[in-house]
Amino acid sequence: MASDENAQREIRRERQSRRLGTRTPQCTSCGETNRAALSHKAEKIICYECDLKASGRPTIEQHHFAGRRNDPLTVPIPGNDHRILSDCQRDWPTDTLRNSSASPLLTAAASIRGFLDTLRLIIERILGWVPDFLERLDSYLTSLNGEEWWTDL
Repeated sequence: MASDENAQREIRRERQSRRLGTRTPQCTSCGETNRAALSHKAEKIICYECDLKASGRPTIEQHHFAGRRNDPLTVPIPGNDHRILSDCQRDWPTDTLRNSSASPLLTAAASIRGFLDTLRLIIERILGWVPDFLERLDSYLTSLNGEEWWTDL
């Protein structure tokens, strides 16, 4: 089942890339790169939050972290992140997201899935840039000062 979910995710990403006209999309205003938050408007790529700001609308939205049909509870979240988390919910099992019988077990599963998606997004947003930055800095320091550059600090 996981491979089917991965295949659906890749199909969705490919459609998003085609819609945006590039495999490496980026908001021309703020640099957002997640396809789920981006759109193609007036010959440029713009993220959902920048579009909201430009139209004078609030950039914070209410997200049903467990899915609307599982729990009425919402959490305030930036618009781009809301788009990304809603896109993540498309990867959940349909029965869990829809929960037509109001099963408490599916509600619990949806709550855990929503928490995990949110945690992954927070980790990626806060720490995702750090490994690449450290690796590039190490390469730069190595090119300047040699393989064991830290011994002279």
